[in-house]
Amino acid sequence: MYLTKYLVLLALVATNALALDANRIADAIYRVEGGARAKAPYGILSVKVKDATEARKVCLNTIRNNHRRWQAAGKPGKFLDFLADRYCPKSADPVGNRNWKKNVKAISGLDF
Repeated sequence: MYLTKYLVLLALVATNALALDANRIADAIYRVEGGARAKAPYGILSVKVKDATEARKVCLNTIRNNHRRWQAAGKPGKFLDFLADRYCPKSADPVGNRNWKKNVKAISGLDF
């Protein structure tokens, strides 16, 4: 019984940690993609969005979905590198991919 409660608590802590990190990553992506002056807030080009609020929701969903994919793939490499390779693929823009990784890591203060 105590083990079950402990495991549930650990799952909640992990979920909250991801939510906090997802927000930090989204904040960094917003800045990297041009901030308030961006034509495409958060760099969202895959779907049409009404405004920055909707773009942020798409960005957060992208972060969470890719975190699940990264875990399911066995956590190959660092998560932010995995995310960058989907958000700003090397095949589309090798220089942009490298800069995106560097800038998102620096701004978010995360490197996992």
